[in-house]
Amino acid sequence: MEGFLPLEWAVFWTIVTIPFWIFGIRALRKFFIEHPEKKLSLALSGAFIIILSSLKIPSVTGSSSHPTGTGLSVMLSGPWITVILCTIVLLFQGTFMAHGGFTTLGANVFSMGIAGPFAAYYLFKYLRKMNFNASMTVFVVAFVADIVTYLVTALQLSLIVPYTGIGAFVSTYGTFFGIFAVTQVPIAIAEGMMMVFFFRYLADVRPDMVKGLGFDTSVRNTKGILSGEAKEGMIRIANKTKTRLMMVGFAIIAAVMVLLAYATSFFGDVGGADDAGAETILDLIPGYQQLTENFIQLEESQLTILFIIQTIIGILILAYILNMLRKRKLEKEVEVQEET
Repeated sequence: MEGFLPLEWAVFWTIVTIPFWIFGIRALRKFFIEHPEKKLSLALSGAFIIILSSLKIPSVTGSSSHPTGTGLSVMLSGPWITVILCTIVLLFQGTFMAHGGFTTLGANVFSMGIAGPFAAYYLFKYLRKMNFNASMTVFVVAFVADIVTYLVTALQLSLIVPYTGIGAFVSTYGTFFGIFAVTQVPIAIAEGMMMVFFFRYLADVRPDMVKGLGFDTSVRNTKGILSGEAKEGMIRIANKTKTRLMMVGFAIIAAVMVLLAYATSFFGDVGGADDAGAETILDLIPGYQQLTENFIQLEESQLTILFIIQTIIGILILAYILNMLRKRKLEKEVEVQEET
């Protein structure tokens, strides 16, 4: 929300975020030098953030909010690179879509690109160390990345309200918690489920991308029943079937999220969590004046169209990457057959 942070807090969150930008740029440069073969994983991370952050999905509180997509980025590319990917997306939205803004960029990057991703990353490292179930790990990491983002957003807005004591602060935080965090729970659950299906798909087409996540694509139920070429054929068929099912599950959840986002935008009047947060600030601080406004002023219908364009851009990028992954998988299968 452009201009809804007082100048001192806008400067504070920008200063706090600057070191993460510096280390993030260094991490990105190092990534390209040391792991040029992983450019597709970086592109996947960016595509999911572009797509999911463009979806304004209604939730149980009667409001709506956006998924973040940062959980996948954390697991594929790491938290430092996620900082830069989120910054790029937020800059794009603030510049061309009147969503977010420049005075709030530091705060938005901190909540979406730092707090959520780093909390999810360290949880991810712990769960892998404890040999936690791979699918549950992916689900929990995606869920936590989402929820922590909005817990911090609620804190950032609570801090700008003047207080007479800790009780008043807790009450205000509870209000913003209800607007942002509670709204996000079902959205985070849906995102977590979608990521599980997608990671299981990746485990088959590009196991190197999910190396270290604990996914095992082998089929064990043919042991002792078949042997030789027959067994290998059954394994290939079972793996193909499983891959298709994972992609179907992913596509169904993604389609439902997209339909919910844009059906309500065009045919309903569901206010967003950002709007509810802005109204709450104006109620809590009588006479509150915005620091500034978006230099582009758009109607809700125009903003929806721009978000649709952002979604389409992300989907096209994702489709191109998935096609590349499929082609490389087929090429490897041909190479293996030629060697045998």
